[in-house]
Amino acid sequence: MSSPSSRPRVVVLGGGLSGASAALTLQKSGRFDVCIVERGATLGGLAGSFERDGRSYPLGYHHILHRDKTLLHFLDLIGATPRVRWRRINMLFHIGGRLYNLAKPADFLAFPMSVADKARFTVMMARAFVKSDWSDWHDRSAEDLLDSWSGPGVRKALFEPLTRLKFQLPCEDVSAAWLGARLHHREGSAALGYIPDANWTTVLCEGVTRLVQEAGVTIRTSVSVSALHRSKDRVTSVELASGEIIEADLVVSTIPAEIYAGIVPEDSTPEIARIRYSALISVICASKKPVSPDFYWMNLASLDRAACGVFLLNSLNPTIGEPGGSVVNFVTHLNHRGQPFFAKSDFELLDAYLEDFRRIFGFDLDPYWTNIARIPMYSPVFTKGYRNPPPRSTTYPNVYFAGNYRTFPSIVSTGTALRSGLDTAEVILRDHGR
Repeated sequence: MSSPSSRPRVVVLGGGLSGASAALTLQKSGRFDVCIVERGATLGGLAGSFERDGRSYPLGYHHILHRDKTLLHFLDLIGATPRVRWRRINMLFHIGGRLYNLAKPADFLAFPMSVADKARFTVMMARAFVKSDWSDWHDRSAEDLLDSWSGPGVRKALFEPLTRLKFQLPCEDVSAAWLGARLHHREGSAALGYIPDANWTTVLCEGVTRLVQEAGVTIRTSVSVSALHRSKDRVTSVELASGEIIEADLVVSTIPAEIYAGIVPEDSTPEIARIRYSALISVICASKKPVSPDFYWMNLASLDRAACGVFLLNSLNPTIGEPGGSVVNFVTHLNHRGQPFFAKSDFELLDAYLEDFRRIFGFDLDPYWTNIARIPMYSPVFTKGYRNPPPRSTTYPNVYFAGNYRTFPSIVSTGTALRSGLDTAEVILRDHGR
């Protein structure tokens, strides 16, 4: 049944950035009456934030990529573009008890890899930089790509640790298309963006929320979806945990594919049931102590620490936190939320991360506050053969999909989430004659 305005009712499941951009586009078309249903208290999803002492901080590391045209477009829409600043950062590899910055010739030469392999690595990076379409590698592994483009030596010295840090998987199980896209974008080699005297994801989420509200979208926050009611080949309504029923002509699901498949197990849309998510633990610590050497991103490639990576957030944004101090982000990627490490207590996690810091830097961080975030479904695990589901359900034609599980093999980011929502909205408008 249509909404009282006589326009078709679209219910968007999930108020992350993909859901918000889809809702905004559909509402502004003038053809639909859109309602967002979001479990959290605010819109934004993984780009959310928290406050300490009147300052806003991201739940985990976030940066603006200079190639992320969709993100830059939305920052422009909300009037934030003039505030963005760009800074070149240092990316370090910690391996064998030593730090290496591969952008520096001396560190690159000293890195534990043969001279011949370093030459092959350089050629591979140049080759990947000019290749933007990786569809020919969809069914092959990162091991295939690396061994054919640079050799097993490069893979074993550099990339086997990195795929284990990201997915806890060897290169033979990881998608070549995903890795190729990462190599093409060279995320750490270009300047990254931030907004001084602010947390830029807060600026983005608040700005997008304002756009959605001004467009007339109905926003329901702090509510969970318990069921989707079906009749023949259509979803007819959304039931909330409170028992409230919201009638729907169309549904856009931006919730993780695993959750959707649990609610609608009979949906046979290709790939939906195959998608599995990694989990993330992100611990942010504020300290009055400066951290040296300067870096933004450190990969703990020795694979002998609790954290997979350490981020010095004030290296990118010098205005975050208190002047003269440090804001350190410890991150651990897990292949699945069921792993024992994900269930460790806050005390155990913090103790493990502070021990990591002590062993790497040689002194105690002594944080005066910490924030611990556990994200049970963070990013799809991009295994060999991963495919994006289609934008439209093949079982229920009035159900559409958006979210970062549909942006493969692009780098998962705030921009790809926004883009996914736009793409799905475009399909819906096309299906309805617009």
